[in-house]
Amino acid sequence: MAEQDERMEIPGGGAVRMEGTAVPRTLQDGRLLHADFGKYKKWLRERFSMAGEVGEDFQKTKISGLYTLAAPLGIKESELARTISEFLNLMHRKTMDYDEYLTDLLPMEFCRWNSVAPILDAEGGGAFLISNPFDWELLDVLKKNTPADQPLRLIVADPLYIRSLLDRKNDKARMQAARSVGEVDIAKEDEPDVEMAPVSMPVIEDVGPVSAADVEKRPVVHVSNNILYTAVMERSSDIHIEPKEKETVVRYRIDGDLRDIFRLKRQTGVMVISRLKALAGLDIAERLKPQDGAVEILVGKRTFKLRLATTSTPSGESLIIRILEPSAKPKDLGELGMTKEQVRTMMDLATRRYGLILVVGPTGAGKTTTIYSFLSHVDTKTRSLISVEDPVEYRIPEANQQQVNEKAGVTFDALLKSSVRQDPDILYLGEIRDNFSARISVDFASTGHMTISTLHTNNATTAIFRLERLGIVREVMAEALLGIIAQRLLKRLCPHCKRVAPITPREAEMLRPFTDELPEYVAHPVGCPKCREGYFGREGVYEIIAFDPDLLERIRNGMAISELREFIHRRGDYLISHHAVQKVKDLIFPVKDVYDKVLVEEIQMTPKDEEVKVEKKEDPGQKAGAPAILVVEDDEDNRLLISRILSGQGYEVAVAGDGIDALMALGTKEFDLILSDINMPNLDGFKFLEIINQKGVRAPLMFLTARADEEDEVKGLELGALDYLKKPIKKDALLMRVKRALGRRERA
Repeated sequence: MAEQDERMEIPGGGAVRMEGTAVPRTLQDGRLLHADFGKYKKWLRERFSMAGEVGEDFQKTKISGLYTLAAPLGIKESELARTISEFLNLMHRKTMDYDEYLTDLLPMEFCRWNSVAPILDAEGGGAFLISNPFDWELLDVLKKNTPADQPLRLIVADPLYIRSLLDRKNDKARMQAARSVGEVDIAKEDEPDVEMAPVSMPVIEDVGPVSAADVEKRPVVHVSNNILYTAVMERSSDIHIEPKEKETVVRYRIDGDLRDIFRLKRQTGVMVISRLKALAGLDIAERLKPQDGAVEILVGKRTFKLRLATTSTPSGESLIIRILEPSAKPKDLGELGMTKEQVRTMMDLATRRYGLILVVGPTGAGKTTTIYSFLSHVDTKTRSLISVEDPVEYRIPEANQQQVNEKAGVTFDALLKSSVRQDPDILYLGEIRDNFSARISVDFASTGHMTISTLHTNNATTAIFRLERLGIVREVMAEALLGIIAQRLLKRLCPHCKRVAPITPREAEMLRPFTDELPEYVAHPVGCPKCREGYFGREGVYEIIAFDPDLLERIRNGMAISELREFIHRRGDYLISHHAVQKVKDLIFPVKDVYDKVLVEEIQMTPKDEEVKVEKKEDPGQKAGAPAILVVEDDEDNRLLISRILSGQGYEVAVAGDGIDALMALGTKEFDLILSDINMPNLDGFKFLEIINQKGVRAPLMFLTARADEEDEVKGLELGALDYLKKPIKKDALLMRVKRALGRRERA
């Protein structure tokens, strides 16, 4: 159930004064006085201490621009909605209530345009979800659509919430939210709803809305189908069904960010997970061991493949569902966000007969989408293409696509060996994951074939560093490399509501190292009924490096990664930082997003025009020439404690609040040792270590963290950390390990 806050009732015809609120207000004839909106803005200004010209501009905002008030206040639309409900003493809705029905009282287009939704709650009472209760003309319409003997009941919700609710309505089918249910024989009720597909994968006939009668008979089917249907309608890439202490939370990943969408009772959540597991052929009785499976669903006329993975948590079994549309048509390379010149380079690579092409970037950067778009331009009618994928995400015409199936004994290595024996013209590997796959990819590309694959690295040149870590020597690498495409996927600003304003000094400081021409104006997210908090969709930023003899010779001669990157920068290659800054100038991305996601990794390790100030903690008793240690820790108390311990032993100590500050510090001087936390804002410890490795920083790094998971320790050591020390801090152990680390450095 949703929050049971008191609802304001507006009787028809009479005048009512609401008591017990911050500012008394009067409602006449069922509507708010126009002056109330001015009082609300004044109340907000005082609450958020807004003064000067900004405050004056704020006060000029019209009722139609209500949710544009969120941006200057630095809050989300959902938080602004809560302030509206507080000011007007109205009920506020934040999470989906499955005891409510969306009714057909008003036309759907009217509801979407005015961001309003008529509902019928479990008690049979009618009410309107409304995002802008100051719109008195809209209130007039709602009042006319309310029975004369009933009050007008309003519940405030932000535009995104209302849009999500409206999107659940499919054509004329009544969208009814899921209700709490008792014990259900899931195995029994699944039988009439499931068929076996020819590919031995279960298929749900249709996961669209079901009738009200079926909701009564098979509520778990309805809840499950509604979760899947809504995820597809919301363009979600995956679904997280996570049990908590008192409820189950359903979250969607939309445009790269997880968002809470539904909240279910714990028992309802357990049964939903069991149903979905049954459809994917998993053991519904096993709730402790991780399982994975797949199922295909039909939404309208579109077929989607769901990849399910379960895991056990202290609160119960959780489920993550990856949503794929195998039959989706590949996007044009220009649609992905590439420049015309980059598209021409990709088309040229598509005509080559042999060599290694890598698409690199972090998880979720859109590498697979880029590869499928690229392969759609490769001639697969006269050339044979074999793929080894885990899983097959999109279908490629004319290609022989193979999928890893560990349960059936079809391993990645076995498929890769088999594929090479078939001597295809083109080999596509879903990922280069170890020495074996790296070696086969390079060898195959060096013997007159084309190999296409992905790597998890930051940019094109650091892919060379990654291949070295996987055991590929520079000489062999230089014989195979044809091109490397590096990319990031960023949220695109909503074209309907983005706010364009003069660039601030802080934003100019972020961009200055990467461009000689700062833009006069930049764009910021605002938020409107058509988008999600100011963003709509995602777009890529790219760098495409075609390897010519000059660059390959430098790779063969062992040039350092940082020097290679400086070389391609000097010769005028269009790097990912150039592309990102250009899209800031084109008002596609905000400055902060570009800086945090792309530019921070391009920070030079040597200062240029101005010195970066580093917070430094020194002890008067420090010896000249003492070892210099950089402490990277976001918690101020821990930072101070570690600094005092090390300074007390005569070490020279500098501190940084996160990975970004630490990169700045490394640009000012060399350090003998780095102590770094892992959980930090902006740039975590793992990413920080990857970047400094790629930039050739010689100082060894020790992790000092509260993360006790053994997998984290293994990951840190695999990335090259010298040591992994767990909090809470023990002075003697810390000093002993620091001494040992510095001793190793001296011996080296």
